[in-house]
Amino acid sequence: MRPLETIRALAAFERRGPGTDAERRAARRLAGDLMAQRYRVRIETFWCRPNWALAHAWHVALAVVGSLLSPSHPTAGAILLAIALASILMDEMGGISPGRRLTPERASQNVVVRATAATDTAQATRTRTPLILTANYDAGRTGLVYRDWLRRPAAFLRNVAGRLAVGWLGCVCIAIAWLLAVAVLRATDHHGSTALGVIQLPPTVVLVLGLALLLEAAAAPYGPAANDNASGAAVAAALVDALATNPPDNLDLELVLAGAGEGGEIGIRRYLRKRRRELRRARAIVLGVAPCGSGDVHYWVSDGPLIPLGYARRLRKLAATQQKAAPMRSRGATPAFPARARGLAAIAIGCLDAHGLAPRSHQPTDSEATIDEATLERTVEFATFLTTAINASLASAEPLATPA
Repeated sequence: MRPLETIRALAAFERRGPGTDAERRAARRLAGDLMAQRYRVRIETFWCRPNWALAHAWHVALAVVGSLLSPSHPTAGAILLAIALASILMDEMGGISPGRRLTPERASQNVVVRATAATDTAQATRTRTPLILTANYDAGRTGLVYRDWLRRPAAFLRNVAGRLAVGWLGCVCIAIAWLLAVAVLRATDHHGSTALGVIQLPPTVVLVLGLALLLEAAAAPYGPAANDNASGAAVAAALVDALATNPPDNLDLELVLAGAGEGGEIGIRRYLRKRRRELRRARAIVLGVAPCGSGDVHYWVSDGPLIPLGYARRLRKLAATQQKAAPMRSRGATPAFPARARGLAAIAIGCLDAHGLAPRSHQPTDSEATIDEATLERTVEFATFLTTAINASLASAEPLATPA
């Protein structure tokens, strides 16, 4: 399967947002293309609430109300702020929260392919490690928060902070915790303090601006999403094809093209949750493919919109041996992040520009015409190298899931 053809096919499904009819038709198209390559394909349907922006808008709105209420009713304000903070943590950790329950429910689909299997007695008796190749194929919304004039300053601050950088959701939690501390002080001995009013103002302004951006993002139209992340799905499928001629002898390859990736990587979360025991028992490895339609090849060192987590140390060392790939400390969520959050050995790869951003991500200009086929080929080459290195490293007794 040529990556550019897969991207073209996915981009043809306009407005293929998570849980939409266009997304489900795209899943059937992917399944049909894979079955034409004689792979065993299954489509796994699940119900979800993918509008993450609207879910967090409810949480932030509750925090704003708590902040405005705390000067006159500090106890009630503190309670609302505590509920908002707990709801955000629940949503990030488990994907379930009061705000998420107030958003529409939709049906989405994962396209799952068992790419390799034992074909003789010797292989059948050999213990193999599952390697899950994953990328989402749905399209994200083109909200203002994704414009380069906002993304580039945020990327600059992230690079300056380095390891100390937190994700955008972490910043929201810090603002709410700040307001909660002020409300608690008001409820004790400082009810009428002018200084507390001054201290309370900055995080309140931040949350009001954040609420406006979240509401705009929740209603924004879906983009073409050729790069983010049709290119990731195309490279993951092409990698399976590249390895089919000479399957790795220590790995069982499984391809998961996940739906509702823009809802918080819901599709791969559901897949991992459904098989959590067998995957943990088998010490599964997850390779997530982020956008890779243009830019330079990178591998992710750490990731996470709330609490940054480092990817498996040995996988990062293997990726670093390929000098054509650069390390990246991100504060978003790649397709590999849910696996890392579950304690599995995981790493993400993709292509970024000079600012450390996926070009045209979530923008109306993210069309098939902007994809660089040479970049796709370099990413497939790097992913093949990394998979081969993982296969060779499995003879070692050191666990791949060693944290950062």
